[in-house]
Amino acid sequence: MTDSDSRERQSYQTFDRIYPDLRRFAAVVADVDVDPDDLVHDALIQVLERVSIAELRDPDAYLRRVMLNLSIDNRRRRAVFRRIRPKLFSSGAHLDHYPSDLALLDNLDPTTRAVVFLADVSGLSAVVIGEQLGMADGTVRKRLSRGRQELRRLVDLPLQISKEK
Repeated sequence: MTDSDSRERQSYQTFDRIYPDLRRFAAVVADVDVDPDDLVHDALIQVLERVSIAELRDPDAYLRRVMLNLSIDNRRRRAVFRRIRPKLFSSGAHLDHYPSDLALLDNLDPTTRAVVFLADVSGLSAVVIGEQLGMADGTVRKRLSRGRQELRRLVDLPLQISKEK
């Protein structure tokens, strides 16, 4: 067995081990209409164009960072499309919008969703999250606090409306 074959086998084993956590993370940071497997796939393609997984010091953290960046870029592209959509579809064409049960999370940007997920679901500390996402731990704590506060506000909003009636 050559060194290349050994490295390839190690890459497969590493990816098999980290894939379930990566998919869960992708489901959190991606918008609801983006398939988590597609996001993992796109991130993996981007990474493998540059380096082998076996060569990465922390492949899990590296792939998480790539997925987060892809989600942010996707959200930016969609914002541009929303601005130009009236000009593109001024003929009266109807674009369907399918609401989701997870629409509450759409109110948070992908970075805040990632921070809340890693802290509250994965149980990682602010220091570890900061290392994985390339942020200062103070920034992580601030985003986590604001994200939780926003989710609480959104959850309480329907209750306040029903109490007023």
